[in-house]
Amino acid sequence: FVISVIVLTRAAAAQTYTTFANLPYVTDGNVAHKLDLYIPDGATGPIPLIIWIHGGGWQNGDKSLSPTGHQLRYARNGYAVASLNYRLSGEAIFPAQIYDCKSAIRWLRANAATYNLDTTRFGVWGSSAGGHLAALVGTSNDVVDLEGTVGGNNQFSSRVQATVDWYGPTNLLLMDTQLKAQAGCGSGNHDAADSPESRFVGCPIQTCPATVQRANPMTYLTRDDPPFFIEHGTADCTVPTAQSQIFQTLMQSSGHNSVFTTISTAGHGGPLFVTESNLLLVDAFWNTNLRRSVSPLVNSIKIFRRTKEANFFKARSLGSFYRIKITGLNFQADTKVLINGVQRGVTFTNATEVVVYGLVGIIPPSGEITIQTKNADGRFSNVVRTEIRSE
Repeated sequence: FVISVIVLTRAAAAQTYTTFANLPYVTDGNVAHKLDLYIPDGATGPIPLIIWIHGGGWQNGDKSLSPTGHQLRYARNGYAVASLNYRLSGEAIFPAQIYDCKSAIRWLRANAATYNLDTTRFGVWGSSAGGHLAALVGTSNDVVDLEGTVGGNNQFSSRVQATVDWYGPTNLLLMDTQLKAQAGCGSGNHDAADSPESRFVGCPIQTCPATVQRANPMTYLTRDDPPFFIEHGTADCTVPTAQSQIFQTLMQSSGHNSVFTTISTAGHGGPLFVTESNLLLVDAFWNTNLRRSVSPLVNSIKIFRRTKEANFFKARSLGSFYRIKITGLNFQADTKVLINGVQRGVTFTNATEVVVYGLVGIIPPSGEITIQTKNADGRFSNVVRTEIRSE
């Protein structure tokens, strides 16, 4: 159902917005598979979207937002905002939670025309456990293992273009060690069999390190991941500050576009995160990455072998036999295409089509070929995979 909301703030230019409540992104009747969507009124073009993922140790919390909450600040300032539920650990263990988040993002893209959303400007934001899931969404762009098929819409990408992570955990195996080293925090209990972390992954975390690493956002970090803005309190004795610090260190060592700030004396969340001065920093990040830059998006590809459309690659055939037509959004005259991660020049047709001629070398006998576009400003598209056949 639809609720019209009028919001009055001290900012004269603040917008009104319309709320679409309890939209099912999976049609199974599960309340965990619903989201709320807040759309600014009077937009003249597609709107950038910020997706909020709630915290609560993966075991509590829901999508409800206060009309005066910091998330809806953005619905009053030209952004669409989505707040989603996901299955909690009492119902399903990891990777159900990331499957749900990605399903919701795919659903939002599939229904973008209905709600006037700009599919090339999706950002994700979460706090605590929601910060962890937001970070995992951000680094697992196009990671098949974490995509899942929940809700379908798998022809749409779950890639986001910017990520805000508020005090989310990363490497769960280090949390207690880091808490012991953080002044005034004691020894922690994250390693316990009944801790939120152990309940989340379905085993005492120190007994199943491979499972835990699968849930670690750092496991999947690559150069094409979106920009990150990370904040953590220096007095957080729930998620140690070092959880964000090791994440930032890894991103900086790989040349990733990331910003990490600490809030002095702040604990695990609290009022210091939502001061006007701090939210202005968040504003600047969203405005830079969701309003000014336009990301390319691949919608489909067609593969031609010699003159005939094939839609797959033949094992051991010559790459020079192939032509690849890529359709999507926001391609530029200097757009490049990455074939299995190797940059290739293209023939630019227009902002919705580029063509690649003559791949180098011989098609391998097995596996897949990945195709991705990159604009000169460093913005990457989603990855599209194509099969290799032996016939």
